[in-house]
Amino acid sequence: MKSDHEKPEHFKQRRSDRRQVDSSASLHHPHYYSVEVTICDVSQCGFMAECGEPLQIGSYVSLDVPGIGSVNAQVRWQIGRRMGGMFVDPISLNRCEWTAVKTDSPLEPA
Repeated sequence: MKSDHEKPEHFKQRRSDRRQVDSSASLHHPHYYSVEVTICDVSQCGFMAECGEPLQIGSYVSLDVPGIGSVNAQVRWQIGRRMGGMFVDPISLNRCEWTAVKTDSPLEPA
């Protein structure tokens, strides 16, 4: 069995870490469709989602990301219900409500 240091020659290291998500979102294709997807994970550079509709690989879409708004992406792959998209411009995970760390609000002075 190969260790983590002995990856296959065709293996490509991801550009950024992925964060697990389980949230609904809207995916829009200009002039064609709007579908609900379930976001499975997200990174600065892209996302993976479950989608019940076939999507054209290579098409440009926008994804409603809470805390950021509409983000342009390109559909990179789809296998069964799972699909992956690459953001046209990287996003800030600190602004993304799916992954932002929630803190308690400071107590108001008495």
